[in-house]
Amino acid sequence: MLSLVFRLLACAAAFPLADHLLYGLWCRSLEAALLAGACLALLHLIIRPLARVALFALNLLTLGLINVAIDTTLILVIVRLFPEHIRIKSLPWAVAAALIVSLARGAVGRLVKPS
Repeated sequence: MLSLVFRLLACAAAFPLADHLLYGLWCRSLEAALLAGACLALLHLIIRPLARVALFALNLLTLGLINVAIDTTLILVIVRLFPEHIRIKSLPWAVAAALIVSLARGAVGRLVKPS
């Protein structure tokens, strides 16, 4: 349970980090970025496992690249949820943001193993 909480916090904190690092991702304020990160964490918690189960065969064929596509789609959903506060320049910037969020979640997941 503690591992899940840390992963959710890492996902929520990784979105403002991606905003800071990427030129093509723009957030109006830190509060908007944190709120978007929290919503992204909830989407990761609910939608990502369902999508991974539904797309298991495609995941095997693409050697895991479908996970990047799922994360990118979730980033684009967040941008659509907050159109006045978050903007993204193009799809490659969304992929870069998804990779930053995935790396942050993965690093925290490796540090805090589920017990």
